[in-house]
Amino acid sequence: MNIEPRDTVQNTIKNLQDKITNIESMLDKGSDCLIFQYGSHSIKFNKASDALPRKIRNLIGYRVQTPKKMQQNVDLSSVDDPSYILEEKLISKGSLKAQPKSMRGKPRAKIEIDLRNIKPFQNKKEINKFAINPLQQLMDDKSIVFEDDVFVYESRPDYVIKQPIKHGFFNLTNGQTINDVIDDLQKLTLYILSNKLEITLKEVQDYYCILIIPDVFQRNQIKALIDMLLRQIGFKGIYIHLESVLASFGANLLTCCVVDIGYEKINVTCVDEGIILPGTYVRKNFGSKDLDQLLMRQIIKRNAYDQSIIQVNPYIYGDLLQMEKLKEKACLLIQKEDKLNYLYELHCSRDAQEKKFLVQHNDGLYVVANSFTEQDCLNALRIKIQVDECFDFTGRLFELQYDPEDNLEELSGGVQLSWLWGSKEKELQYQQLQQLNQENDQNHQILNPNFMIPLDQMILYSIQQVQDQEMRQKLANNILFVGGGTQLQDLVDEIEGLLIERFQLFEMNEIERVEVKNIIRDVKPINIAWIGATVLPKTESITEMWISKSRWLGDFEQYKDEMEEIMNNYDGDVGNLEKKLQQYAKKDKEKDRTSEYGIKHLKEKIAFIW
Repeated sequence: MNIEPRDTVQNTIKNLQDKITNIESMLDKGSDCLIFQYGSHSIKFNKASDALPRKIRNLIGYRVQTPKKMQQNVDLSSVDDPSYILEEKLISKGSLKAQPKSMRGKPRAKIEIDLRNIKPFQNKKEINKFAINPLQQLMDDKSIVFEDDVFVYESRPDYVIKQPIKHGFFNLTNGQTINDVIDDLQKLTLYILSNKLEITLKEVQDYYCILIIPDVFQRNQIKALIDMLLRQIGFKGIYIHLESVLASFGANLLTCCVVDIGYEKINVTCVDEGIILPGTYVRKNFGSKDLDQLLMRQIIKRNAYDQSIIQVNPYIYGDLLQMEKLKEKACLLIQKEDKLNYLYELHCSRDAQEKKFLVQHNDGLYVVANSFTEQDCLNALRIKIQVDECFDFTGRLFELQYDPEDNLEELSGGVQLSWLWGSKEKELQYQQLQQLNQENDQNHQILNPNFMIPLDQMILYSIQQVQDQEMRQKLANNILFVGGGTQLQDLVDEIEGLLIERFQLFEMNEIERVEVKNIIRDVKPINIAWIGATVLPKTESITEMWISKSRWLGDFEQYKDEMEEIMNNYDGDVGNLEKKLQQYAKKDKEKDRTSEYGIKHLKEKIAFIW
């Protein structure tokens, strides 16, 4: 009588064990794959089998023989007038009020903003016994510095700090070349492998790599980056994909409007079933770094800290890091009374010495937070801090790095960004059109990467480019915020409200609801694209997706097989063998050993237009 229930229990246990084994197998997938995302602010990295990425700042410092000329503090007073106008606007709509009498005279509460416990300030140094690599001796004598050491040594005249990625592209300012940038990124990658992941150069040959790239990229830059990862670092194989598409994977959204607010760029684009919809791409060379610079000006202008202790400088990365942390802790779109009496303790470095100072809570914190929806402050800032032409992808296509095969036309709809492609006549037409319409042409302002428009207007424009009404409704219901700049408190609610008004104004009646999503399954928006990349190694087709090192370098396996076949089929006829070997030698000489063959192979593998 008891046999049947016992069998049932045993079957249930077996099924559970099978499920557990299957889950463990799925979790283990990706343990031989590393994911890299090289951003303007940080490099995110980790094994694909890990739940979250790790990151380091994308900065590298070199000790130089000739002392550098110290960067003078730039005058940011051009933002004062638009900041005052924005402050008055916030007061008029009730988002900002005078300090209530009940709060006056109360002692201020000190809130320490702990900047990742910068190790040199605390006389601590992590010794990694696994860190045996070509950089180690240079790191030991401080010829090259990474991570927190950058902030300690950057104010010294015998150190130069380099930022390899700027506005999402290679940083080709100050005479830097693609080879210089690749050299910096190679050193940073070696540092990550040995000091963070504890993987030797010999072991890295057993790993695959997934590279997350921007939606708009310059081909020769990505080619150089892939070549470095395969040829110099030595990964077994590589796969690349676009960050907005991977963000949709990470959020598990089939259709969405991805709004990526990074450190130095803002991307807005619509994605459907893993494809970026043509014409929906809006890109701006603005980001959370611009808010940090605005915040710096606000605390200076309002005398919110004791300037006799230190003069903060927008060209010093450590000072901007302080503003970044202050912004995350204190900047709000709408005033909250319980924060009015706060003091914030910040830490900066000068000549490897720590400088502490207190910043008072002030109305400038609200002005900064609202600058993504009120663009005048950011445009005034851009007058003083110019963006080099090599980052303007609507202009001369990155100056001398012009590549007529770039994918900009595909993403922009093929009209606005294609003027310079082809003849001098088209270039002249473009210049004439700019002169006539620069002030009044709204489309020019929307597509100009160096002119800021309100964030809600970017989203509206992107969704407007989709003609199907049902698709528009899906996009409006799934607006996905990603990137570190989307973590401003109250930003989601503010954008939802502004978009509802804009959709009604433009009579897009098919859109009845707007929903902005920024935290998916407890994953922060800054990590969503990286999480999306972890999905790829777990797919059944992954073995067919890899671009192998040998194929990239043009080492044709079929030629090796052909040589073996020639030798195996040798029948004693020396003349015939000599003839076949000559034919083989001719083929071997003519074969393409450059990465251009790898590009052909890459185009066959990737899921987007190269």
